[in-house]
Amino acid sequence: MPKKYDFLTKTKIQSGQQCTKKLWFDVHQPIKDRIKKSIFERGNRFNDVVRKHYTKVYGKSKNLDGDWCGPIKKTEEAINSSDINVIYEGTFEYLNTQVKTDVLIRKKNGWELLEAKSSTKLKPEHIPDISIQSFIVRKCMEQLGHNLISIKLIHINRDFTLKKEEDYQDFINDENDLTGKIIETEITNYIENLMPLTIKNSPCPEKDMGPHCRKPYDCDYQDRCKSLLPKSNVTSFTILPYIGKDKKLNEYMKKEGTMDLQKIPLRFFKDRKDYAPGYHKIIQDAHKNNEPWFSPNLKNIFKKFSFPFYFIDFETIMQGVPIIKGTQPYYAVPFQWSLHKWDSVDKEINDGESFLKFKDHDIERQFIESLLKAVDENGTIFAHNANGTEIKTLERLKDKGNCKDLEDKIDKLIERIEDSLIIARNNFYSPLMNGDWGIKSIIKAIPDSNISYEEAGNIDGGDAAQLAWFICTNPKTSDDDKKKEKKLLIDYCAKDTLAVYYLIKYLINKSEEAGN
Repeated sequence: MPKKYDFLTKTKIQSGQQCTKKLWFDVHQPIKDRIKKSIFERGNRFNDVVRKHYTKVYGKSKNLDGDWCGPIKKTEEAINSSDINVIYEGTFEYLNTQVKTDVLIRKKNGWELLEAKSSTKLKPEHIPDISIQSFIVRKCMEQLGHNLISIKLIHINRDFTLKKEEDYQDFINDENDLTGKIIETEITNYIENLMPLTIKNSPCPEKDMGPHCRKPYDCDYQDRCKSLLPKSNVTSFTILPYIGKDKKLNEYMKKEGTMDLQKIPLRFFKDRKDYAPGYHKIIQDAHKNNEPWFSPNLKNIFKKFSFPFYFIDFETIMQGVPIIKGTQPYYAVPFQWSLHKWDSVDKEINDGESFLKFKDHDIERQFIESLLKAVDENGTIFAHNANGTEIKTLERLKDKGNCKDLEDKIDKLIERIEDSLIIARNNFYSPLMNGDWGIKSIIKAIPDSNISYEEAGNIDGGDAAQLAWFICTNPKTSDDDKKKEKKLLIDYCAKDTLAVYYLIKYLINKSEEAGN
């Protein structure tokens, strides 16, 4: 009885090239509710701009996006029709492998294939991606009596600034001609080697986790693979910041046949700015003793800070396709802040304030004006990883034309900000943090905090917050869905500021104990 194969796609081949187990999961045990990511929304919006542009340039087009009824036949009909100059989402199948093309353009002596990527440049992983595409399309074109004469990558022009709503002239960069760079010679071998993994009841490949789990793309099945690992009471050395993935350390531990954090020799430990001296040893000892570590200097840390304390958190959006005038594709536009105020140690924290806008063309002005009013002119302001987000955002706002007059006030605001990430790295570590000082890890180690990021359906991180922005700025989103996303955003951002409050309050209590 013949073996029953599933068909491959470009995406599945890429999965198999990254990890054969990933491909097997894609075919046999896919995640039912596909993980939604903001990067997909950026890609969709870029494709919309691409289609409008090339239809305007080349005339009559055929868009087969979402057409699941005989897409291969309809693609062939469009190719053979002299009336169609541009085809979007054409479907091709060869060697039981299907691909969909972003753009096909009719030229005098054949067809040009355009692959759209919402990046701002050609990346190394794009070449093998487009090679699969061009191989299948070329073979199908030949069968139809047509030629594939050129292949291009089209991507976003990073220097573009939106000056007029819906005006995307010069937004698309189509200067990457890859015709001579495409390598199709190994595609047949890839298909032959990977196809058996699609057979019904084929065994799942054995594949250890490693760097390939995140390169060139984060694998959606990492939690599943981690759950399949043997259970162990040993804390893995891989939790160590900056050296957990070090090649020499990994080679040493592999040779020793252990993952045990306690087995690492001191010679591998390193110091780093913004961390307590000897922090690798601190982590090792904390796990060995199963108790938190506090800096001896903790009692002096909070003497320089003054009440009221403010706790802030920003959310920014990198639009890809700008819809806010005066912004660029990957400029981080601030669209939300959350704030909690704590007047003194003997008082309860207030209920919190927030700012949330989506595509107002003076959004940055509104953002900073409302924030300046909320934080008043006195008191210390805490933000987690402030140097990475909040301070950078404020520095950028100073340079915006419509915020220039607020430069002095913004400078004074920046001077009041303290980075709770640096405070934590220098003064606190708990085994419950597993080598990570991110606020979502720290909060797990703070007794009596009621913050959780793990409730189903809630926003749990920055990418999910950006996805919510895309949902709320989509004209097709209903008012009820927008209302739901807004509430999720406000709740999520407030969690971050409350979590910083719980961290600072906890360390203050510990500092007072140390002082006594």
